[in-house]
Amino acid sequence: MIAKTNSFSLFKDIASVFFTKVFVLFVGLISAVLLARALGAEGRGIVAAVLIYPNLLIAITEGGMRQSAVLFLGQNKAPDSYIIGALVSYMMVAGVAGYILVYWLMFTMGESHFSTAMMAVAAAILPVTLATNALKGIFLGKEKIKEFNKVTWIQKIFYVAGIAAFYFFDSLTVLTAVLVTFLAAGFNLIQAVFYLKKKHLFSFEFNSKTFFTMFRIGIVYAVALFFIQANYKVDILILSWLSTPEEVGNYAVAVQIGELLWQLPAAVLVVLMSKTANSKGSEIVNTLCKTTRITLLITLLSCFGLLGVSYYLIQPVFGESFANAFPMLLSLSVGLVLAAVFKSVNSYFAGKGNPYFTIKLMGTAVAINVGLNYWLIPQYGGVGAGIASTVSYTFSAIGVVIALVVKEKVSPSDLLFTKLNDFKPLYQKIHQRISVGRK
Repeated sequence: MIAKTNSFSLFKDIASVFFTKVFVLFVGLISAVLLARALGAEGRGIVAAVLIYPNLLIAITEGGMRQSAVLFLGQNKAPDSYIIGALVSYMMVAGVAGYILVYWLMFTMGESHFSTAMMAVAAAILPVTLATNALKGIFLGKEKIKEFNKVTWIQKIFYVAGIAAFYFFDSLTVLTAVLVTFLAAGFNLIQAVFYLKKKHLFSFEFNSKTFFTMFRIGIVYAVALFFIQANYKVDILILSWLSTPEEVGNYAVAVQIGELLWQLPAAVLVVLMSKTANSKGSEIVNTLCKTTRITLLITLLSCFGLLGVSYYLIQPVFGESFANAFPMLLSLSVGLVLAAVFKSVNSYFAGKGNPYFTIKLMGTAVAINVGLNYWLIPQYGGVGAGIASTVSYTFSAIGVVIALVVKEKVSPSDLLFTKLNDFKPLYQKIHQRISVGRK
């Protein structure tokens, strides 16, 4: 029997994740303002530089096991307890190895601004985040979107509360900012375990066949996800090597503001990957096209609004030392919009268990990004990093659209141009509720 996707149900799930992510990011902006005012551009740059190591390496040390779990749970490829057992077993080993790797990289390649305590705490973020991400894969594989949202937004409130407490007691330093990030990650892990137990989803046992099957598939996802993450984050790493902490601080603020534009496509990616993994029919392709063109329209309109607001508010809100953040945001803007297309369409390939194309595409995009960063940063600083990212985002968006057009024989216009009836299910549902309310 072909599994059909209920359009309104899908949009409801996307809206749920989207508003959660927007809430999380706006709450995160509060912490960004507090960090900027307490640390200035230089201190903010050091925080961004030290955290980029665990953030960048999470994807590769995760081994793609979260994506494997979504696929295996969604398609019932093994008993749930075997799948969860494989996740837990892998994350225990990967967490220890990841901690050692991150600390070693920061020690050998990091800046002189990194203290021993700072590196030790930052490295500890990786294993904790690794475990949490794995457990989130269980929620997605079982289509428990509500629980996935809870684990996301409560953790962010904890983080902001910690930053605010240190700020108001005049104790917010680079080290305490990194410490709060670690504590929030630990709280997030405790939450995930609690909700899984509450839903009776945390029973597990080790089965070697399931483990190695998931690992073989997962490692391909890991490479694909590493390239995706590297394309989004390598600019900060290279900027920290070739420029000043002040320049990194300005660029980090520009990126954090720009990430507001990614909340809708990120929500689409989460829900569509979960739905695709649980789908056996072809209707998901039509749904993908529809959500992608709506996502592109909303992201484009949001970009204009975000740039207008940022032009007037960045300096008054973040401080005079962040005067260069707006030009950097401007250089990123086109790429941020087109990256939304990549995020939406790539969810289909990820959900179908076929990340090989993503590896080829994003491997090339990362190479372009790195080359342009080394060429442009010495001349233009953070603006050069933004231009490099925009070029690589554009390349990845064009590539993934061509791949879907060739594979599924859809028209590019079906992916990129909004149609009048796209909002019909939403309109009908609103009209129905109004009618019921009148009765």
